[in-house]
Amino acid sequence: MNPQTSSSIISSDSLSLHCLHRTASGRRCRMVVSEPASGLCSKHAAEHQKDLDQADLAASLIGDAEEFRSAVVINRSLGELYKLQARNKIHPRRAAVMAYTCNLLLRTLPAIEHELHPDDEQVTIDFGDLPRPKRDWPTPEPKIFTGIPGVTPMPVKPSS
Repeated sequence: MNPQTSSSIISSDSLSLHCLHRTASGRRCRMVVSEPASGLCSKHAAEHQKDLDQADLAASLIGDAEEFRSAVVINRSLGELYKLQARNKIHPRRAAVMAYTCNLLLRTLPAIEHELHPDDEQVTIDFGDLPRPKRDWPTPEPKIFTGIPGVTPMPVKPSS
């Protein structure tokens, strides 16, 4: 007689019927395989495809750039980001965060350049030719609130 019961015997056919995904604790997904080639259920196959798509997006965004130390490289990355967002390949919120990060990278380029070449001539910006605000406007007349119950108008001093 066989000491094992029928419930503890696992055939190889039943293994291929269930999803191959394992959780962090090591438990296996009990859903039925939807794609036999991957061995995953529909939920985990979609997650796997999303991971593959994200890896492809990273390759197109970064390209062959190793470091983002020039405005040209950052501009190319922003252009690729724009194309991906236009094709609905990337979520708008994620695209906004990435665009903000590119903005920060662009803003730090002058500081990096100064740090790498401190002896170079300092660039100064002259704001002397900017238009000034017009400050000779007439002062507005004080408003007198009348007709409001409980509010008494303050007497206005005649201007001399």
